[in-house]
Amino acid sequence: MYRIFVRDLVLEAEVGVYESEKGKRQRLRLNLELECVDTIATAGDRLENVFCYHTLVKSIEAILAEGHVNLIETVADRIARHGLEDRRVLATRITVEKLDVIDQAASVGVTVERRRQ
Repeated sequence: MYRIFVRDLVLEAEVGVYESEKGKRQRLRLNLELECVDTIATAGDRLENVFCYHTLVKSIEAILAEGHVNLIETVADRIARHGLEDRRVLATRITVEKLDVIDQAASVGVTVERRRQ
């Protein structure tokens, strides 16, 4: 197995349960780690034979563009489950943090882990 990761990805999304959060975008920091079946030796140095982090980031941008979500837990779960749609991904660990919510804290957030059954 091998792991791919994306660290400190900052994107904006419409997320939050409070009225003050609705209808506006806020910054999220995402940290992603995906455990993959080891295809490196047989990949032939070809991108299509490994799980691509660039494609993952584009997919996350699309998920966040779908519209308002109440909970960052939902955001993390959607991203985690999306990663598992690729047969090479065995497990996902997704951390989503809101960066501008509590003045006294650098961030608040959640980590969701999902594993292929």
